[in-house]
This record gives sequence, C-alpha cells and structure tokens, in this order.
Amino acid sequence: MGDRADDVRNGGDANEATALRRYQTLVNEIDDGVYQLDAAERFVTINDRFVELTGYARDALLGEHVSLVFDETDRQRVKRELSELRTTGGRRNETIETAVHTADGETIRCELRVHPLSDEVHGSVGVLQERSEPTSDGNRTGRVEAEGRRRNEVTFRQLVEHLDQVVWMSTADMRETIYVNSAFEEVYGRDRERLYEDPEVLLDAVHPDDRELLRSELETEVEEPHVIEYRIVQPDGDVRWIHDRVVPVYDDDGNVFRIVGEAMDITERKEHERELEDTKSQLEAATEAGAVGTWEWHVRTDEMIVGPSFARTFGVNPEAARDGVSLDRFVEAVHEDDRDRVAAEIEEVVETCGEYESEYRVRDADGELRWVVARGHIECAENGEAMTFPGALTDITERKRAELRLEQTTEQLATLFEILPVGVVVADSDGGFVEANETAKEIWGGDVFDVESVAEYERYTGWWAESDEPVEPEEWTMSRVLEGEEVTDPDIYEIETVDGARRIIQAEGMPVWDADGDVTRGVVTISDITERRAYQRKLEESNERLEQFAYAASHDLQEPLRMVTSYLQLLESRYADAFDEDGREFLEFAVDGADRMRAMIDGLLEYSRVETRGDPFEPTDLNDVLEDVRSDLQLQIEESGAEITTEDLPRVNGDVDQLRQLFQNLLSNAIIYSGEGSPRVRVDARRRGRQWVISVEDNGIGIDPEDQERIFTVFDRLHSREEYEGTGIGLALCERIVERHGGEIWVDSEAGDGATFSMTLPAARDR
Repeated sequence: MGDRADDVRNGGDANEATALRRYQTLVNEIDDGVYQLDAAERFVTINDRFVELTGYARDALLGEHVSLVFDETDRQRVKRELSELRTTGGRRNETIETAVHTADGETIRCELRVHPLSDEVHGSVGVLQERSEPTSDGNRTGRVEAEGRRRNEVTFRQLVEHLDQVVWMSTADMRETIYVNSAFEEVYGRDRERLYEDPEVLLDAVHPDDRELLRSELETEVEEPHVIEYRIVQPDGDVRWIHDRVVPVYDDDGNVFRIVGEAMDITERKEHERELEDTKSQLEAATEAGAVGTWEWHVRTDEMIVGPSFARTFGVNPEAARDGVSLDRFVEAVHEDDRDRVAAEIEEVVETCGEYESEYRVRDADGELRWVVARGHIECAENGEAMTFPGALTDITERKRAELRLEQTTEQLATLFEILPVGVVVADSDGGFVEANETAKEIWGGDVFDVESVAEYERYTGWWAESDEPVEPEEWTMSRVLEGEEVTDPDIYEIETVDGARRIIQAEGMPVWDADGDVTRGVVTISDITERRAYQRKLEESNERLEQFAYAASHDLQEPLRMVTSYLQLLESRYADAFDEDGREFLEFAVDGADRMRAMIDGLLEYSRVETRGDPFEPTDLNDVLEDVRSDLQLQIEESGAEITTEDLPRVNGDVDQLRQLFQNLLSNAIIYSGEGSPRVRVDARRRGRQWVISVEDNGIGIDPEDQERIFTVFDRLHSREEYEGTGIGLALCERIVERHGGEIWVDSEAGDGATFSMTLPAARDR
C-alpha cells in the first residue's frame, strides 16, 4: 500500500485527464478538508484541514480504512455517488451530508463532495466542509459558498505566484482576467497589470499568424479541459511556442464559473520536433538520391523490366534491357560471395509471397564493385501463385566504404592503443574503467584497472612525488578528468606496484564531451619516469657539485688576485716615475688585466650561484622590476639618451633579485650595442598558455644569425674589448636565470637591424 500511495502522491501513473481533474478539485476546494483514498478505501493523502477536522494525527490516518471517521451508511452513499460520477464523466457533483467521527469521540456534521480518480490510478478524492448554522436571513449557503470561493482563490494565488510556468484564472466567458502569476511577465514579456485592464494585451503578444486562432478560443465557451498551442512574439522579437492547458471549474450546480489555465514555454520541444522532421526529410532525400532505379519482374515469363541506370549497375546493356532480361542475367552480376545467398532469398520470397530486402555487391558496366540494397514484395494471385515482383534498388557504396574505413581506422587505433610506448587508460562518465592498454598494466605490475570504478583506486598506494603526501581518491588524474578538467600540466606520482616496487609515474588526461557538453569518457596517459627521475637527480647532484667547485675555485682565486692587484698599485704609486713610457704602459696593462680578471671571477661566482643562492619564487609584478632596473641604469640611460618604453607588464612567479638582474643585463646590452644612433628599447609581453612571453626589442647593431647560439656561451664574445666593454658572461647569466624559472630565452635578429630578446616566464597563479 505504501508504494502505491507514493505513486499516487507523486502522480507517477496518472494520465493527463486525471491530473486535470485533480488540479480542478484542489483549486476549487483547497481550503477545506481534502483526502485521497486508494482502491481499498484507505487514506493515502490528507491535508492539514482534514487533520484539524478529525482530530487525528496525520500518521494515525494514513493507511487506515475510511471507516475510522465515516459511518457505513455514509460510505455506501459515497460509493453510489462515485459510480454515478464515473458514468456521467464528472459533470455532476452532488453534496453529501455526512457525519465525521473525531478522535475525541465527537460527531461533526459536514458536507462532502467526492471525485473518482482514473481507472489507472484507482481510488477517489474527497473534499469535506464543516456545516455552518443558518443565519437569520436564511442565506447561509450562498454566503458560505461565496466566502469559500473567495478564500480558495486567495489560496490559489499564493500557491502559484512563484511557479515557473504561467498560471491564470479568468471569468467563465474569458473576457476578464481575475489573476495571472508573475511568470507571465517573464514568458510573455508584458506587464501583467495591463492584462487585468485590457485582455487585448494577450492578443498583442501572440504571433500574427496565430492571433485569430487564440481570438476564436477566447470567444468559445469552455466546457471541457483542452490544450491550445500558439506562438508569441516577445518585445525583443524572439518567437516562442506556448502550450496552454485550459480547465473549466464548475460550481455545485454543474455550471462553469471560472476558467483556469497553465501556459508553458515549449519552444525547445518544438525546435527539437522541427529538427527531427528536417533530419527525416534529409534522410528521405538521401535515400532517394541513392536510388538507381526500380524493377518489375514478371515471374511467369521470367522477364525483368528495368531502366538504363539499373541495367548499368548490373553490367547489363541498357539497350538489351529495354526488351526485358531474364532474372538470372542480373543474378550473375552479383558478387560470387553473395550470389548463392541472393538466389536463395529470391526463391524463398517467391514461395511465401512476402516482403524482400537484401544487401549485396554487384559488378557494374565498368567492372567496379558496388554495394546495393534491394527492396520489394511479391504480388500473388488468389491461389498463391507469384505473379509480379516489383522493387527498388539503392546504391549504398559510399556508406559501405565509409563503414569499412571506420572499421579499418578503429582496428588501427586499437593496434596503436596497444603498441603505444605510454600507458593509456579510458574510463566512462560513471567512473568505470573501460579499457587499459598493456603498457599501463606493465607500469603498475598488474591489471589494477580491473575494478568497479575509479574510486577503488584508493586501495592502491600512491604519493605525490614532490611532497610525499598521500594521493586522495579524488586527486587521481582520472578523477579530475571525469569532472571535466583538462590535465595538461602533468601529475607526478610515486606508486607502489602490485609486486611492491616503487615507481615514479607522470599522468596527463583529457575529458571527452558529447554534443551537449557532458563528459562521456576520460582518457589518461601514463609514463614511467622512474629512470628519468633517477638520472635527473644524479644530474642535479652533479650540477650541484660543479657549482660548488666553481664557487670554491673562483672564491680561492680572489685572494691571490687581490695580492697581485695590491702590489701593482704599490708599483704604480711608488715607482711610476722610475718607469719609462713602455714600463708605464706595461703596468697599465697589468692593472687592467687584474681588474678584468676580478670582474670575470665575480661574474663566474654570480653564474654559479643562480641555482644554489637563489630566493624562493613568489608572485612578482614585472612593472615594479622594470622600474627598479631603470632607476639603477639611470646614469647610463641619461648619458646615452636612451628611450625605453614598456607596455603594462604581467605578474610572474619568480625570484625578484634574479629577475632584476635579468632585465638589467638585457637593457644594459641594448644601450651598449646601440651603434651610432640613440638607443630605442621596447619591452612588451604576450600570454602563451601558463607562461608569459616577455620581449626586449632594440634598434642596435643586431646579431648575425650564425652567431646567435654563441652569445649565450660563458666568456664567448663577438666583439673585442676595444670595441665594446664587458666580461662575456651577461647573456649566459640571463639564460641560466630563465632556465631556473622553467623557461627559455632566444634572440631574433639580423646584422645591422636591431635585436629582439624573448623569454618565457611562468605566470603567477594568484591572478
């Protein structure tokens, strides 16, 4: 009984007529006691007023027999009333005087109206109203009914005011709108207050081609529930389809005194129906376009009457076909692998006088193999003898070729899926694994994908390789992909394989969407990078040792160099007058060489410390960095007359001090190598995925393409020191800084035509 009650409450198996009748009843009497009985006369639904009248708790009534509150005599009268209502279709509705027995043992005199439900739902609905005492003027009934209707209409408005669909109520002649809910303004795009004043407002909203249809509806007396569909034009010109369900509401005398309607926007449904019709028409046109003619085989005389196109499809001379050709001549043109089957199918359909459809291959007049579908039927005499066999032939060669190509492609993809050097895993939208190739299984040391869902991954051990934190089920790459995320920045995990070994894997993934934008599949690729990571760690350790060596070596050179410089300075200060011109020149060379040596050692120290002495990365505004650099280079900028322009630069994730060094070297070089003209330098940026491409463009002497690789090599100079000063380490340092930030640096230039240095830097994630 409980399941059935739920079905009835939800309207799960009620047809539209039932829903309309139930809707009419509830609207008409919603402030009174309302109950619903199933076929066994047990309560399945009751409203608050019914609980109040009877004094029983709701749980004490639901599931109980109606005899708990009604006498047997009254129940029999109700049954007779329901029987008559079913016979008359619900057009009459008599009030039954009845006694209600309350939980306190009292008896309340009430008036009861009942309504049968449909044969599919079974049961009935009752509306109970406590009787009031007559007034002195004897007009109790009229006033009570009027007051009840007024209360019901107020309740009706409260119930439907915030519904998404338009609900309205009018007078019986539909000439006056009593109420329309707020959804009217959203759906029709008109002020509902104007509708109360002028019913023509509704017609103004209706599409001109449907206006007379609705006008006729408004002028016709409504006697039965029905539906009307029409188009409206919103103020912005948008045309929408409306499905308006109209329901008459009857008084106790069976007369219509109100009309209630429910209007819904069904534009999407209409568009879908039109798309289906268009598709159907296109398919029919495509089928017709593929037809190569009709045939008619006179069975008794074995004479095939066909057109030229049909004959050529079977390699038959069209001239000969005009005079009729034996069926065997056409069967002979059928591919040898299909010929016996086709002959047997024709023989069977002739014997049974049935319908015929067959798909096979034939050789046409040019010897080309064609795929066709033949459809027809046998026309037989009254005695069952086959007389004629008419039909039509459709060429489906292109479709078949496409199917074969698709089949071959599918096989190739399946082969590629298995031989790919990376693991590939596919899961459906519900998180169930669809397929995993052998490489994926080998990485895990077994088929860990033979589980019910992606969520079962949690039974396998995994850690984030960088932090050694456990991987939660929702953090696995496939789980994120199935949520619609494109994982192009690889996830790096350390896993424990089936046999207990530790491996490092790299995973990327992409969701597959359908036409509605829903994820239907998730595809994840897995690479075993255990050996690569081990090699990378060794390389990092080697680099660290080399950096330590470079630092120690350059640091140790400082002391003897300081001594050489000090003694040279003593010689210059004490014995300069004792030297001849050559001696003073030699001394000057020695001092200059010591200074350059010190600059080179300082540069080497700075180069070796890029990795070991750098600060942690943080979101950095490049506008602030460039402002600091311009301040540091202010004297050089003023002396050279350089003009430096910048666009609004982005925020990147980086080491502030190293970024300042990077741009100082680039801007200083642009000024130094400006040639004879005044330096003109421009700094701009453009986004590329998760990185920014920063460019520094100058109007200087440029760089020959053959020399562009050399400029980033330590101490490799393109010009002599007499031409341009410097240590030859600046651009090498720039490259080292950019590489530490996970980017790359390059130059675009021609000799004598300026140079543009570009580099990629990671975008800051806080923006």
